[in-house]
Amino acid sequence: MQIFDDTRCELGEGALWHPERQSFFWFDILGRRLYERGPAGRTEWEMPELTSAMGWVGGGLVVLSSESGLWLFDLDRGLREPLVAIAADQPALRSNDGRADPWGGFWHSTMGKAAEPGAGGIWRWHRGTLRHLYRNITIPNAICFDEGRRLAYFADTAAQVVWVQPLDAAGWPAGPHRVFLDLGLEGLNPDGAVTDAEGRVWIALWG
Repeated sequence: MQIFDDTRCELGEGALWHPERQSFFWFDILGRRLYERGPAGRTEWEMPELTSAMGWVGGGLVVLSSESGLWLFDLDRGLREPLVAIAADQPALRSNDGRADPWGGFWHSTMGKAAEPGAGGIWRWHRGTLRHLYRNITIPNAICFDEGRRLAYFADTAAQVVWVQPLDAAGWPAGPHRVFLDLGLEGLNPDGAVTDAEGRVWIALWG
């Protein structure tokens, strides 16, 4: 195993591979930085607020998940435009994990800036519709989707639980979610996650 990049972050989050740019992106949430490392080396942008996740739209355009909601950000010009406000009137909250879904929507999570119990939740923005999907989450993480577009996964790191959620044809929750993994007995803390083409779920562990 080799170190990909030795940039020191106060709180690293939001790792994302951008296939069109052949670049790897990540955030330092508390340092208010977005980093890109690709064929031309490393680039960084200063963020005006706490920002934690992104999804690629096309070319140099991406969606940013921040403490005030979702933004469109032009990587080439360094400009951002508001997409939708989410919990922008609650200064005690910030964004955490987030991911674009296979239908072109974006799942955005919130949590307390001091990780207050149950202060956070998960939202979905899709084609102009914003829904608050889950509440009473302390540290939302592990948002990802299966290859067959039938399931979503998410976790509460503080609860040490990963849930699985059936989805309908448009990517909205269909029926109740259920426990996928309870890691409490093992003392493990689920963090970010992805799925692969064979249906396996890969989960990073915090701590």
